[in-house]
Amino acid sequence: MTKMFIGTDSTGAGCVKITKGNINPYNEPDANTSSFYYNSKVAADVKLAATDSQPFVNGRAYLPSGTNINSYKKAYDKNSLNGAFLIAMRNTNFPDLPYSLPLFDIKTRRLSNDRYIEISRVRRDGSDDNRGQRTSYFETFDRGTSMWFENRPQTNAAAEQWVGAVGNGILYYGDRYASTDANQFEKGLIVWRLPGDNTPILDGTPKAPVAGQRSVEITKDFCRVAKPGYDVRTATPTQLAFDSAGRPLSAIGADDINLPAGVSSYNLGFPVTANMLADVFLYSGEALTFPMSRRGTSLECEYWFSGSSIFFNNTQSSAVRCRFIVFANDRSPLTTGTNKVFRQFNAGGQNVMQLLRPGAGANPAFRDIMLDSRWPCIQILAEGYRTIASRSNVEPSNQNTGQSFEVNINADGVFPVVKYMTVHQHPTVGKLVKFAQTLITQNYRGSPTYHQGNSSYCEIEGNVARFWTFRGNPQSEQYTDSRGWEYEYPVDPIIGIRYYILGIPQ
Repeated sequence: MTKMFIGTDSTGAGCVKITKGNINPYNEPDANTSSFYYNSKVAADVKLAATDSQPFVNGRAYLPSGTNINSYKKAYDKNSLNGAFLIAMRNTNFPDLPYSLPLFDIKTRRLSNDRYIEISRVRRDGSDDNRGQRTSYFETFDRGTSMWFENRPQTNAAAEQWVGAVGNGILYYGDRYASTDANQFEKGLIVWRLPGDNTPILDGTPKAPVAGQRSVEITKDFCRVAKPGYDVRTATPTQLAFDSAGRPLSAIGADDINLPAGVSSYNLGFPVTANMLADVFLYSGEALTFPMSRRGTSLECEYWFSGSSIFFNNTQSSAVRCRFIVFANDRSPLTTGTNKVFRQFNAGGQNVMQLLRPGAGANPAFRDIMLDSRWPCIQILAEGYRTIASRSNVEPSNQNTGQSFEVNINADGVFPVVKYMTVHQHPTVGKLVKFAQTLITQNYRGSPTYHQGNSSYCEIEGNVARFWTFRGNPQSEQYTDSRGWEYEYPVDPIIGIRYYILGIPQ
């Protein structure tokens, strides 16, 4: 059971809180993170800024209609001859995005059966040397081709002529699936309202409440709450704890399970839709690792939703560990109905309290629900930015074991998950961010096996999160009798890590 509180707490701050079990939300110390399913007094909060999807369709378009290469907000280019696919979106496509380089994810979904397929690290063989020997690479199929730029100029790349100078925006390509069936897949872009570089979180520093300010406004027209120190009637979006346009990001399910080979399922306890949003992480024979196992192995897992369950298809021959979160969010349309903001009902013997978007229908969609007393909201346990020191290019035989840094967390009573971006500097297109990649090379002799120069991972052991990077390593290699070993190094080396260690109260 949980308790919901709306009013002025023991510190004199107007707020909305949901606490676990019999914990009293009125006087529970705010520092006890694991006690709260939600606490509007948290300044550095977690929300989504936008979602967008684009199927692989033949042709070209600038959007909105009537725009051109200089004025578009979104553009796509599908070449029916070779299956190449390119999507570009400028920051102007996201009017509520307060950051130039945000935290983001790309989800790939097969439209024929609504299965998400982005968790796919496969073995790829390089070209033969003059003896017929090949180096192998274990790489996620779309992770290196999704990049958010600070100010990308026009380039000479033939495939990018249609989108021109993207400027501040994201550019991502199609992948190995696009060329096999151009009309059965879509890319889903998830933009978090969090910075992906060294920009501080806007209004993320706690402020003291101010006497006379209105903190909570719940009427037939408004359901909004300001962070302490701001008046709800004049607060900017990042100064609001929530309103109908910026609701907290909560989870309807999260767990760490053994995932056997083949198809399995997990009952979430709530009816779901086919286009739910989720994060799924696979690891094996090691500490809890993000974004996926740091070992040189293939990992492929489809997931989908039906009824009240999330289903997995582990296509590998052996079991792996799986940590997942299913967010209380999907792309279903908003409902329309009365202006009832408070909703109370009993579900399975549990009294449930919801705060709804004003004007929601009697059977609200996930996006209509701002708070549900059953669903814990995601909180930030630790966040920050670390510069990655420059390192000269090295050959794999020198065994570059990587650079690491540690972040202390308090994981007691919470379920931790790590999200982070790698920040890069390119000599011609400038600064950019990518989501985390774990990229591994296996020499054609089978040894050495090593992380590529832009590979990274984070492992959690107890109350320590340890990040590893491998700047200076090559991204590909080849051996010939005439020239010996030849190595290619990333042109856009990692210069920083922007990390978020998130927690869900258990």
